[in-house]
Amino acid sequence: MAEGAVAWREPARALPLRWGGYRGRYAAAVALLLVGGLLVQAASVYAGYLLVGGLAAHIAGWIVLPARGPRRVAMTLPSALAVGSLLFGSAGSILLVIPLAGWLYLRQRPAIAYLVTVLPVLGGLVLSQLYPQYGHGAIVVAVSTVVLVASAWLGRSIAKSRPISSQSRVKVR
Repeated sequence: MAEGAVAWREPARALPLRWGGYRGRYAAAVALLLVGGLLVQAASVYAGYLLVGGLAAHIAGWIVLPARGPRRVAMTLPSALAVGSLLFGSAGSILLVIPLAGWLYLRQRPAIAYLVTVLPVLGGLVLSQLYPQYGHGAIVVAVSTVVLVASAWLGRSIAKSRPISSQSRVKVR
Protein backbone atom coordinates (compact mmCIF):
# COMPACT_ATOMS: atom_id res chain seq x y z
CA MET A 1 0.00 0.00 0.00
CA ALA A 2 1.34 3.43 -0.90
CA GLU A 3 2.39 5.87 1.80
CA GLY A 4 -0.55 7.95 2.99
CA ALA A 5 -3.07 5.46 1.57
CA VAL A 6 -5.63 3.69 3.72
CA ALA A 7 -7.46 0.42 3.16
CA TRP A 8 -10.74 0.71 1.30
CA ARG A 9 -13.84 0.59 3.44
CA GLU A 10 -17.49 0.49 2.43
CA PRO A 11 -18.60 4.16 2.68
CA ALA A 12 -22.00 3.28 4.14
CA ARG A 13 -20.27 1.55 7.09
CA ALA A 14 -19.06 4.94 8.31
CA LEU A 15 -22.59 6.30 8.62
CA PRO A 16 -24.07 6.44 12.12
CA LEU A 17 -27.14 4.20 12.25
CA ARG A 18 -30.09 5.23 14.40
CA TRP A 19 -31.24 1.66 14.86
CA GLY A 20 -29.92 -1.84 14.23
CA GLY A 21 -26.50 -2.99 13.14
CA TYR A 22 -24.94 -2.64 9.71
CA ARG A 23 -24.77 -6.36 8.85
CA GLY A 24 -28.30 -7.15 9.97
CA ARG A 25 -29.82 -4.22 8.12
CA TYR A 26 -27.77 -4.94 5.01
CA ALA A 27 -28.81 -8.62 4.95
CA ALA A 28 -32.46 -7.78 5.61
CA ALA A 29 -32.44 -5.11 2.90
CA VAL A 30 -30.95 -7.40 0.25
CA ALA A 31 -33.42 -10.15 1.16
CA LEU A 32 -36.39 -7.76 1.04
CA LEU A 33 -35.29 -6.28 -2.29
CA LEU A 34 -34.88 -9.68 -3.94
CA VAL A 35 -37.92 -11.39 -2.41
CA GLY A 36 -40.07 -8.33 -3.10
CA GLY A 37 -38.99 -8.30 -6.74
CA LEU A 38 -39.71 -12.01 -7.10
CA LEU A 39 -43.15 -11.66 -5.50
CA VAL A 40 -44.00 -8.89 -7.95
CA GLN A 41 -43.05 -11.21 -10.82
CA ALA A 42 -45.29 -13.95 -9.43
CA ALA A 43 -48.31 -11.63 -9.38
CA SER A 44 -51.19 -11.96 -11.77
CA VAL A 45 -54.78 -10.82 -12.15
CA TYR A 46 -55.73 -13.68 -9.82
CA ALA A 47 -52.96 -13.04 -7.29
CA GLY A 48 -52.89 -9.27 -6.87
CA TYR A 49 -51.90 -9.69 -3.23
CA LEU A 50 -48.48 -10.84 -4.46
CA LEU A 51 -48.06 -7.56 -6.29
CA VAL A 52 -48.97 -5.52 -3.21
CA GLY A 53 -46.83 -7.66 -0.88
CA GLY A 54 -43.91 -7.70 -3.29
CA LEU A 55 -43.92 -3.94 -3.79
CA ALA A 56 -44.19 -3.40 -0.02
CA ALA A 57 -41.25 -5.75 0.62
CA HIS A 58 -39.18 -4.17 -2.16
CA ILE A 59 -39.81 -0.66 -0.84
CA ALA A 60 -39.05 -1.81 2.72
CA GLY A 61 -35.73 -3.16 1.46
CA TRP A 62 -34.68 0.27 0.23
CA ILE A 63 -35.80 1.88 3.50
CA VAL A 64 -33.88 -0.63 5.66
CA LEU A 65 -30.64 -0.49 3.65
CA PRO A 66 -27.86 1.25 5.61
CA ALA A 67 -27.44 4.50 3.68
CA ARG A 68 -28.33 8.15 3.91
CA GLY A 69 -32.04 8.61 4.58
CA PRO A 70 -33.02 10.91 1.71
CA ARG A 71 -31.22 8.67 -0.78
CA ARG A 72 -33.12 5.61 0.43
CA VAL A 73 -36.48 7.32 0.16
CA ALA A 74 -35.66 8.72 -3.29
CA MET A 75 -35.08 5.22 -4.67
CA THR A 76 -38.23 3.50 -3.44
CA LEU A 77 -40.73 4.50 -6.13
CA PRO A 78 -38.44 4.44 -9.20
CA SER A 79 -37.10 1.02 -8.25
CA ALA A 80 -40.55 -0.40 -7.51
CA LEU A 81 -41.81 0.81 -10.90
CA ALA A 82 -38.77 -0.67 -12.66
CA VAL A 83 -39.26 -4.05 -10.96
CA GLY A 84 -42.94 -3.93 -11.89
CA SER A 85 -42.04 -3.21 -15.51
CA LEU A 86 -41.02 -6.84 -15.92
CA LEU A 87 -44.72 -7.70 -15.78
CA PHE A 88 -44.94 -6.24 -19.29
CA GLY A 89 -42.45 -8.76 -20.63
CA SER A 90 -38.76 -9.06 -21.36
CA ALA A 91 -38.45 -5.55 -22.82
CA GLY A 92 -39.10 -4.24 -19.31
CA SER A 93 -35.83 -5.77 -18.13
CA ILE A 94 -33.99 -2.82 -19.67
CA LEU A 95 -35.49 -0.62 -16.94
CA LEU A 96 -33.70 -2.66 -14.27
CA VAL A 97 -30.87 -0.23 -14.81
CA ILE A 98 -32.83 2.07 -12.45
CA PRO A 99 -32.47 -0.12 -9.32
CA LEU A 100 -28.82 -0.72 -10.18
CA ALA A 101 -28.14 3.01 -10.48
CA GLY A 102 -29.97 3.49 -7.20
CA TRP A 103 -27.86 0.80 -5.56
CA LEU A 104 -24.67 2.48 -6.74
CA TYR A 105 -25.99 5.83 -5.52
CA LEU A 106 -26.92 4.52 -2.06
CA ARG A 107 -23.67 2.60 -1.71
CA GLN A 108 -21.79 5.83 -2.59
CA ARG A 109 -19.85 4.42 -5.52
CA PRO A 110 -17.54 6.73 -7.48
CA ALA A 111 -18.75 8.11 -10.80
CA ILE A 112 -16.61 5.67 -12.81
CA ALA A 113 -18.49 2.75 -11.23
CA TYR A 114 -21.65 3.89 -13.01
CA LEU A 115 -20.18 2.45 -16.21
CA VAL A 116 -21.59 -0.90 -15.06
CA THR A 117 -25.11 0.42 -15.70
CA VAL A 118 -24.61 -0.41 -19.35
CA LEU A 119 -24.69 -4.15 -18.50
CA PRO A 120 -28.39 -4.44 -17.55
CA VAL A 121 -29.32 -2.33 -20.57
CA LEU A 122 -27.39 -4.63 -22.89
CA GLY A 123 -28.73 -7.68 -21.08
CA GLY A 124 -32.27 -6.36 -21.43
CA LEU A 125 -31.82 -5.73 -25.14
CA VAL A 126 -30.51 -9.27 -25.68
CA LEU A 127 -33.27 -10.81 -23.54
CA SER A 128 -35.99 -8.89 -25.35
CA GLN A 129 -34.73 -10.31 -28.65
CA LEU A 130 -34.25 -13.87 -27.40
CA TYR A 131 -37.48 -14.09 -25.39
CA PRO A 132 -40.03 -11.70 -26.88
CA GLN A 133 -43.03 -13.56 -25.42
CA TYR A 134 -44.23 -13.22 -21.85
CA GLY A 135 -44.09 -16.99 -21.22
CA HIS A 136 -40.33 -16.92 -20.70
CA GLY A 137 -40.56 -14.62 -17.68
CA ALA A 138 -38.72 -16.98 -15.34
CA ILE A 139 -35.69 -17.06 -17.61
CA VAL A 140 -35.75 -13.28 -18.06
CA VAL A 141 -36.01 -12.67 -14.30
CA ALA A 142 -33.24 -15.18 -13.50
CA VAL A 143 -30.82 -13.80 -16.08
CA SER A 144 -31.65 -10.19 -15.20
CA THR A 145 -31.05 -10.90 -11.50
CA VAL A 146 -27.65 -12.43 -12.23
CA VAL A 147 -26.72 -9.45 -14.41
CA LEU A 148 -27.82 -6.98 -11.71
CA VAL A 149 -25.93 -8.74 -8.92
CA ALA A 150 -22.81 -9.12 -11.06
CA SER A 151 -23.01 -5.45 -12.05
CA ALA A 152 -23.32 -4.35 -8.42
CA TRP A 153 -20.28 -6.43 -7.46
CA LEU A 154 -18.35 -5.08 -10.42
CA GLY A 155 -19.25 -1.55 -9.30
CA ARG A 156 -17.93 -2.40 -5.83
CA SER A 157 -14.72 -3.78 -7.32
CA ILE A 158 -14.24 -0.58 -9.30
CA ALA A 159 -14.79 1.49 -6.15
CA LYS A 160 -12.39 -0.69 -4.20
CA SER A 161 -9.68 -0.33 -6.85
CA ARG A 162 -9.74 3.47 -6.64
CA PRO A 163 -6.91 4.98 -4.58
CA ILE A 164 -7.98 6.51 -1.28
CA SER A 165 -5.69 8.95 0.48
CA SER A 166 -5.57 9.25 4.24
CA GLN A 167 -6.77 12.86 3.90
CA SER A 168 -10.08 11.85 2.32
CA ARG A 169 -12.98 11.71 4.71
CA VAL A 170 -16.53 10.44 4.42
CA LYS A 171 -19.04 13.21 4.96
CA VAL A 172 -21.77 12.14 7.36
CA ARG A 173 -25.03 13.95 6.68
